[in-house]
Amino acid sequence: MKKAKITVLGSYNTDITLNVPHLPTDGETVFGTQMKYNPGGKGSNQAVAAHRAGADVTFIAKVGCDGMEKVGFELYEKTGLPTDNIIRDETASTGVAAIEVDNVTAQNRIIVVPGANMRITAGEVREREDIIANSDILLLQLETGREAIIEAVKIAKAHKVTVVLNPAPFSDVVFDIIKDVDYITPNETEADMIAPGHDGNFQWAASDIIGMGCKNVIITIGRQGSYYKGVKGEFVVPARQVKAVDTTGAGDAYNGAFCTALGEGKSVKEAMTFASAFASLSVTRPGAASSMPTKEETEEFMKE
Repeated sequence: MKKAKITVLGSYNTDITLNVPHLPTDGETVFGTQMKYNPGGKGSNQAVAAHRAGADVTFIAKVGCDGMEKVGFELYEKTGLPTDNIIRDETASTGVAAIEVDNVTAQNRIIVVPGANMRITAGEVREREDIIANSDILLLQLETGREAIIEAVKIAKAHKVTVVLNPAPFSDVVFDIIKDVDYITPNETEADMIAPGHDGNFQWAASDIIGMGCKNVIITIGRQGSYYKGVKGEFVVPARQVKAVDTTGAGDAYNGAFCTALGEGKSVKEAMTFASAFASLSVTRPGAASSMPTKEETEEFMKE
């Protein structure tokens, strides 16, 4: 089978995860049960997911030199993800995310301080044009600077590289690049922010997004699975039902696995099915990047 070559331009954050009996309301103090430092950031999570799913991954990111980045580099060394294109900035802090996780429902609430993530420049992306040009897929999120994202898409399209955009957290840069995006992968909330006014009807939102010029829309719809509308028609791939321990990074797991399967030459439906199984396995374990399963584990899970 062909090995997928994926370039991920995105963020690295050190996640400070706080487990609590319930998420606090305004003004409420809650005693937590556990605190952990974990490697995170949507770009990093997706790069690790794609790597664990079997792809040849290049991760382009920027971190500080404040010690917080060490958590990520320890993970990359352990998993074998190359770090050659992670840029160090001595004048910026490493991105940080504070994550509250409900011990009962596994739902989470997240505050991100992006730091160095917003300092990566269009010039630094242009210096890596050959890397993008030689990829099957460019995978993007919206936790990095606007100009870097726009430049990466411009390079990808010049070299006929497939662009997959996970529009999270939502930013209006989506509208600058959407006509050059091959696959956009919002959740229901993000889909409504891109195409508002549909009262949660994700099918209508998908139609409007396609009307903006994007060829294919995949909307993740939680326990229901994922919905596709685009050049291959319209269908839903059901989610696998599991007992969730921590939903942090589930969307990132889905995106990394989807791009890997698509880059291997699988059909859209096959790639979505693999991504759904991969993401379902990831939520049965604590953490974000550290919870990502392997390709082999996912394939065994799909046989059950």
